[in-house]
This record gives sequence, structure tokens and C-alpha cells, in this order.
Amino acid sequence: MLHKMTKLYSCWLILSVALTSVTYGEEEILFPVTQPKDDWWSNTIIYQVYPRSFKDSDNDGIGDLKGITEELDHFVDLGIEIVWINPIFKSPMYDMGYDVENYTMIDPIFGSMTDFEELISEMNKRGLKLIIDLVPNHSSSRCEWFLKSIKKEDKYDEYYVWRNASNQDQLSNLTITPKPPNNWLSKYGGSAWTWNTERKQFYLHKFSDKQPDLNFRNPEVHKEILNIMEFWMDKGVAGFRFNAVGRLYEDKDFRDEPKSVGRENWPIYYSLDHIYTHDQPEVIDTVIEWRKFMDDYSKRKNTFPRLLAAEAHHHVCVFSLRYYFGDENNLGAQIPFNYHLLIQVRKEDLVDSVDRAIKFWFEVIPANNTPNWVMETLDTDRISSTYGPEMVQVFTALKMSLPGIDVTYYGSEIGMENVYVRPDQIQDSYDSGGQRNIESRDFARSPMQWNGRSNAGFTEAKKSWLPVNPNYYKINVEEQKKIPTSNYNFYKKMSQLRRTDTLKYGDLESYNITDSIYILKRSLPGHETYLVVMNFGSETETVVLSTVISRLKKKLHVYLGSENSGYSRSDTVSTISIVDKPLHLRPQSVVVLTDSLVKVDGFKNNAFSYRQYTASYICLLCVLLLTGYYVGLRN
Repeated sequence: MLHKMTKLYSCWLILSVALTSVTYGEEEILFPVTQPKDDWWSNTIIYQVYPRSFKDSDNDGIGDLKGITEELDHFVDLGIEIVWINPIFKSPMYDMGYDVENYTMIDPIFGSMTDFEELISEMNKRGLKLIIDLVPNHSSSRCEWFLKSIKKEDKYDEYYVWRNASNQDQLSNLTITPKPPNNWLSKYGGSAWTWNTERKQFYLHKFSDKQPDLNFRNPEVHKEILNIMEFWMDKGVAGFRFNAVGRLYEDKDFRDEPKSVGRENWPIYYSLDHIYTHDQPEVIDTVIEWRKFMDDYSKRKNTFPRLLAAEAHHHVCVFSLRYYFGDENNLGAQIPFNYHLLIQVRKEDLVDSVDRAIKFWFEVIPANNTPNWVMETLDTDRISSTYGPEMVQVFTALKMSLPGIDVTYYGSEIGMENVYVRPDQIQDSYDSGGQRNIESRDFARSPMQWNGRSNAGFTEAKKSWLPVNPNYYKINVEEQKKIPTSNYNFYKKMSQLRRTDTLKYGDLESYNITDSIYILKRSLPGHETYLVVMNFGSETETVVLSTVISRLKKKLHVYLGSENSGYSRSDTVSTISIVDKPLHLRPQSVVVLTDSLVKVDGFKNNAFSYRQYTASYICLLCVLLLTGYYVGLRN
């Protein structure tokens, strides 16, 4: 009997290995099957709201908190779960809210604290969570802390980074001009140092001279930031997106930064290699401190864990990522924002550069951390303006079919485009310092286009704070809701697809077939397999899928096709024949294929969950073992 049981066990082992090999195949798996995570932010969509431009409720031409509250059902309809709002704190608005005067007050242009509390209450009713921008690196020069620091009052003396002039000993001669302590440069142009005539010292500002850097080597500054965090968590905020985290510290010896080789003709800021003002070793300790404080808060209040998202430096690498994630013993940010699809993708090399950007992030992200994907921000061109309106649905399918978190900038769901802003209409510029008005950042911040009425339904004022894009009559939410193939409805269907277990927990494989065709494959044992086939090129391409991807069914069903693809949900394509319905993909289009028809009802998937599949698999093996054991006893 022992011999028979041994043979039975061997058969079971062979069966398990066979099933596993069928699941994984021989292709390189970029992101393997993961166990379901219970974190509320995993596999979600974070929707970025630029509050000035989302919705105006009081008809002053500027978006506000009540306007956001009025449109909360927009997020629900799209399947959004997390809303991220850019700064709403009291501010002189020299840098559009990133120059904070008071961290616990709402700026009057956005409304009141009562409006904010109403927003939180209404979001809670809809199952939505709010994260807000927090700007810890610097304050406004109008901040009470800075005004007291100038006067060296009490504890505020060292709240900011003050240094003597490099020629301080000569300044008794009033004809001598103070010289900065070193060669550091401001991101917004010119020196990073400004002389204060009252205190008779230079203060550091890595951004505008109206944004003095806080001194994070001062424990009192740490306490202030923690108090601010607690204040907003008490209000119901679910987390923070910390701005410019990599710049919190600077070299304690204030050494000159070296010249950056090969950048002689770049804008002046990039002429230096910023090794003494970016990603200093102390950054990780502060991020860990914030995470611990937030985790302790959640435990103390017996409430859900808070989310810490960090603005990681764009040129992130394996070494610098540790400043944000921390490690298993010292937890850091759950999400360092990933801008590589934004900064590494090139129009002249789309397939390869997209593939490199995706693979790069999987190479540098530590194990068991959630990836995230960004393709638009308030400082960069919109996708439709960079790649053309036909590519909006292609890139929507690309980033929404990747594992982890999709970050959506407001208006992306309808394919909003850059707006032209005349010089006399400029509200904000890229260089808000010594080189102000060189380049406006307003082009991607135009008012949200809600409908085809005056000012796109954003405001009833005669004039909005920025001009509305003239194409609002055709590119708007109300109009696109009526059109099944619109950007809005394509986005909504991709959002529904993200709720399936395959896209939440499944393997990711990528295939760059030609210079034009790029395929993402998502698969999970016991569930539907999905292929996202994209044509980045300018010509129709015919793809025989079985020649590049093994173990496909002979026919696949169309789950979703872009408006210009020529495919609809009822269509099928052959994976083996070049004659009988192969995939013919039009230029700049995308089609999502699946090996079985899956009904997505609302946001629920009919397929077994991952846990159900695992339980069924184990039960089957147990039945086989018990049957064998019973047969053995009989014999």
C-alpha cells in the first residue's frame, strides 16, 4: 500500500508541476502573480484634481471645494476611489499654492473649513477617500514662521536655512555686495540664496525666493510638520502626497556643487550636478518618521491606515528609491510617484521606450511594493497634445492595464488638450524666480470641460481664471457620456476591467513585436487572460498572435476596442490564421482581447476570485489524495 501511495503522490506532484508550467510558460514575466492585498490603495485609481480648474461653485471664475463636492458622482461613475487635491492652504499664490502661508487654513479662494468638512462628509458617503498635497520643504516668505525667523524670535530663529555671506567679514564696508555662501542654484532660475537686509544673512530657497527652505535639521520643524499631519488626519484626510521630498535636506557642509558634464547648453539650473541639494542620506529617516507617525495615528484612533505618497525625483534609481520605500524594518512611503512613462517615452521610438520605461520600474521597485503609473501632470503637456488625439485611448489602455495604481490627471478621461494662453493671460510660469515668465505652465491647467455650454460648464462667470479650451463644444463630459466609443466610456470600461482579479493579481508579460506593435498580456490561473494589443504606428498592421505568444486559444474575443480600431465587443479574431479573421489593427489604435466573454456588471466580475480558485484547487487535490488512499485501503 505504501508503494501505491508513493506512486499516487508522484502523480499528484507531476500534476501540480504540469499545471504550474501551463500557467507561467516560458515567457519572461515582468510582474508575477501576487497574493491579494488588503491595502485600500492597491490596484486603485488616484484622480488628481487641480482645484482652481475643476469646478467653480460661486461664479468667481476660480474652482473651489464646493465645486468638487458638486461633482463627486463623476468619480463614482468612473470607478475612482481616491481623489488627490493639489494645495488648498492659505497662500499668496505666487507659486499657485505651493508657497504656503498657513498650513492649517483653507485659502479663501477655495472656500472655508466648513466647505472642506462637507467635502469629506460627502466623499465618505460615496466610499471615496481624499489625499491632499503637503509641501514640507518650504513655506511662503509670508509665513509667520519666516517673519519670526527673520527677527530671530524664540524658537523660530533656526526654522529656516540661514547662512552668512561668503564675504561676511567685508560687509562692514557698505559698498560691498554680499556674496552667496556657495554656487547652489534655484530650480526657478538664479542663485538659491537671497540676502535678507534685516537679518543680514542669506536664506536658502531651492525654488522661488518667495519659498524659503525649512530647516529639517531642526527638531522643532519636524514637530510642526507632524502637528500639521495630525490636524488634517483629524479632519478625515486619508493620506498625503508630500511634495519635493528629495529636497528636504542639503549638504551640512554647504559644499559647491560640481559642473554637470555635457549640459553646457542646458538651462542654467541643469548646469550643475545637484549632489548636495537632492536625496541626502537624512531624507529616508524623515520619510520613515512620517510613516511611523501616520501608522501610530491609525492604531491610536482605531481607524484605517493612512497613505503616504512621495514625489520621487524623476531620475530615480535603485539607490534613491530606498529614500522613499524604506525597508521591511523601517517602512517609508507606500507610493513614490513613478514618472517614467512621462519622461522616458519618446515619440520617435514609442514601442521600445514604453517597454523600457515599464521594465525599468519593475527593476527598481522593491519586492512586495505596489507600482504606480503617471503620464500627465499639472506641469507637463497633455497626452492628446503630445501624441495626438487618436492616441488617448491607446495610452489609457496601456497604463490602466498595468499592475498597481493608475494616476489620472483631471480631464484625461475625456482627452482634454493643452490650451493656448496668451502672454497677457498667463497666471503661472515655470520659472517663478529670477527668470520669471520665461515659460508658462498654464497650458495643462485649463478649466475642466463639463458640457458644451458657456465656459464648458466650469463657471457661470463671464471669464474663467484661465481660458477654456475652444474645443469644449465637442470635448466635454456631457457629450462623451452619450457616445459609446468616446474617451470617457473607453476610460470607464478600462476602469471596470481593472476590477477583475486578472488585472489586480495576475502576471504581466510584454511583447514588442515590431516598431509599431506592443502587447501586454495579463493572466491568472483559473481566470480570463487579457491581451492589450497596441499599434503605435502610422500604418495598419496584421498580427498573427500565436506566432509570438504561446498557448493561446485559436480564437479570442474583443473585450474593448478603441474608437478608431474598427472592432467592437461582439467580434472575434483568429490567433493562428493570416486568412481567417486575423487581427488587423489600424494606426494609433488599441484592442483588448480575452479568451472568454466576461460580463462586467458595474464593477463586479463573474469569474472566481483568486481565493476561490486557490481553495478549489486545494480541494481537488485533497479529493484525489483521499480517493487514492481509499483505493489503497481497498486493495
